[in-house]
Amino acid sequence: MTETSTRFPFRIDRLYRIPALLVGVREETAWVELDRDGLRARFGPWFVSTPLANVTGAGVSGPYSLVKTVGPAHLSLQDQGLTFATNGELGACLTFAEPVAGIEPTGRLRHPGLTVTVADPEALVEAAAELGVHRTDAEALREVQEAEDALHAKTAAELREIARQRGVSHPASIKKAELVALLDRQFDADLLEDLTEDNRGAGGR
Repeated sequence: MTETSTRFPFRIDRLYRIPALLVGVREETAWVELDRDGLRARFGPWFVSTPLANVTGAGVSGPYSLVKTVGPAHLSLQDQGLTFATNGELGACLTFAEPVAGIEPTGRLRHPGLTVTVADPEALVEAAAELGVHRTDAEALREVQEAEDALHAKTAAELREIARQRGVSHPASIKKAELVALLDRQFDADLLEDLTEDNRGAGGR
């Protein structure tokens, strides 16, 4: 860590804490450092390091599905991206010109991107941008905002149906404002996808 390095700690949510501890992830063993020398990210026993010149993009992303993020480092079967996650709300997605090693010790499996759920993902992305890394999150942030707006615009009946599908007990007895607040707290990748599909369907009518 150089004198000009900035360290970004992870925020470990309650649902993630015990699974994280089981694989050696604690506040002191989960962090990202960024400076002109490069990017270094530790997540318990997993570690990623690459020169700054190899970091081609950075953007805020999320929310994320619990089953795809909780516990150890996760590998995307779709694109081989790597995820270090300790909450399901927001993180920073970093992309690389040359894929990097990270999930296994031999380095044969390499990753074109890394998602990290640091406590302040916007600060990490801004720090990367100040070092010349391109921001990549404009479209993703717009999609999240549109989905949240769509959620707040739904009728009480629509909100109760969404709550019922997500396993909320007795949604018919919950007021609309309370349903919105409840679903806001549960806002994750699955709800984002459903609301985005609703928006596309509405646009096509």
